[in-house]
Amino acid sequence: MPIIFPSAHHVYCFLHLQMNLRDRMKYVNASHKIGLMRKLWESANAPIVTCFNEKFEVLKKSNPAVIEDFMKDLHPKHWSNAYFSQRYGEMCSNTAESFNNWVSEARHLSITRLVDMIRGQIMEQMLDHRVKCTKWAGVICPKMEKKLVAAYNDSRAWCVSQANDNVYKVHSYPSVLVDVVKQTCSCFQWQINGFPCSHVVVAFRNSGRNIYDSIDSAFYIDTFRAIYSGTIYPIPTVERPTINPTEYLIALPMVNRPPGKPKRKRIPSKGEVVQHIRCGHCGKLGNHNRKTCKEPL
Repeated sequence: MPIIFPSAHHVYCFLHLQMNLRDRMKYVNASHKIGLMRKLWESANAPIVTCFNEKFEVLKKSNPAVIEDFMKDLHPKHWSNAYFSQRYGEMCSNTAESFNNWVSEARHLSITRLVDMIRGQIMEQMLDHRVKCTKWAGVICPKMEKKLVAAYNDSRAWCVSQANDNVYKVHSYPSVLVDVVKQTCSCFQWQINGFPCSHVVVAFRNSGRNIYDSIDSAFYIDTFRAIYSGTIYPIPTVERPTINPTEYLIALPMVNRPPGKPKRKRIPSKGEVVQHIRCGHCGKLGNHNRKTCKEPL
């Protein structure tokens, strides 16, 4: 990762981290397992290093043998908010899981057909997103606008004291300090998520400033439009040059084929709950319905 993607941040999926910890405790009662997983969650979500150290000490004391062995190769910079730069509120690898499910139909194809099918899917998705965002009004995406309204409603009853033109004290519980110019809040949620917390919203409301200035550009509608502004063009077969297939023959891999029928279904991650539904057509339990059923009539 540091060599190929030097500017990328490497972070672990917190859900997988919890499931791996649970698997280390096969002979521990359920309530203790849940308690350790909750303490791990509190450590990961701690906004500052001091708070992280306090939560992490509590976690280690709960079961020293298991925790020390589990954490020996897990540096906090890969899973803790206190050490990671900015996760925008995301703690799990849902995007990667969604993509794997999205390309499940193409995964069993040959490499050239797989690439072509994914290209077609991305082409259609980008068009759908371009059309969808043309109907949006305002500054930030609708989902984030709802979060902003919720933060405003949570902060309506709080009083604010002003220290100078930029610094405010919000009388919540506990009270916090907000600097609207440095874009910092002592609860650290603003810095971690790139999105204003309730303290920031009430401080901006009292300052008379534009609340949208407190939001990271990643959540702007203009950014969303820019992401999907490009076009992936179709490749019609009529324009493809005639080639000699023997000149582009892809040799078989130098490995032995594993026994049994090749698996085509995605293997669920640890701790993933796969919901089974009963198909109205074939009557079988699975992850398909009457519309997507492939059983013969």
